[in-house]
Amino acid sequence: MKKWHDGFAANIGLRAGGVALLGLGGATAVRLHHIALGVPAREPTAFMMALAAILFLCGSAGSALLLVGPGLWETSTVSERWRRLPPPDLAASTALDRYV
Repeated sequence: MKKWHDGFAANIGLRAGGVALLGLGGATAVRLHHIALGVPAREPTAFMMALAAILFLCGSAGSALLLVGPGLWETSTVSERWRRLPPPDLAASTALDRYV
């Protein structure tokens, strides 16, 4: 599989996408603040909840893309303790079936 994220253009593009997401999150935060000023306390509307969710997603994804960039796709090794076990042997499963 080709590693598309290794190039300079991809690095700049991912970080620019992060800045764009942070800008969208900032605009969402301003809109949410203006709406919240006009609503009584402890009475959020569904629209306000949706704006808060969009703000959280844009902030999280934007900061990850801006700060880490293509490092999000780096492979890492998993410790032996957390690796999946290989499928059990057929002979072991038939041996257990005898005692059931």
